[in-house]
Amino acid sequence: MLLSIDPKQPEPWLVGRVANVLRRGGVAVIPTDTVYSFACALNNAGAVDRLYEVKGITPAKRLSILVPDIATASRFTRGITNTMFRTMRRVLPGPYTFIFAASTEVPRVMLRKRRTVGIRLPDSPIVLAVLAELGEPLLTTSVRGQRDEFLLDPATIDDDLGSQVDMVVDGGLLSNEPSTVVDLSGPETVIVREGKGDIAALGL
Repeated sequence: MLLSIDPKQPEPWLVGRVANVLRRGGVAVIPTDTVYSFACALNNAGAVDRLYEVKGITPAKRLSILVPDIATASRFTRGITNTMFRTMRRVLPGPYTFIFAASTEVPRVMLRKRRTVGIRLPDSPIVLAVLAELGEPLLTTSVRGQRDEFLLDPATIDDDLGSQVDMVVDGGLLSNEPSTVVDLSGPETVIVREGKGDIAALGL
């Protein structure tokens, strides 16, 4: 099912429909501030397993947790220092993924091959509205085609993958820019991937 939502001023009744799908254990495709992503409720084990299946990956592949604020992000890490907090506050919400040492609140299936977790607080009115309505974080992974390219047109995503998910949220065409990935899990800050997020803005 393709559901169009205003990307700048999401309609509350449509946001509610997305949240209800996720609350019932569904898997949806949603627009972020970078690319389209598969998403499910983090605390629904069945939905998490299905997300891995739809994406066609094993738990060895890294997924990201979408959160509504930095305070929620701290639940899934082994600690956000003052320096880390200042770095995050400079750029969030925004197109960055921050990698932390994972806390015990991260689903165990995500930690079979690693002890770190990726956290996102995207600058996306649709995502933030869904998170607020759902009342819990989302587990996400980017939507890619057969040649591993990002799929950026919701109509194409619905044609190709609509039968495998419960909903595709149309937030318009997106650009081919993934998030900038910053690893804060070790003693030194490491830029893992330079993407849409401006590295200079991090103030490192």
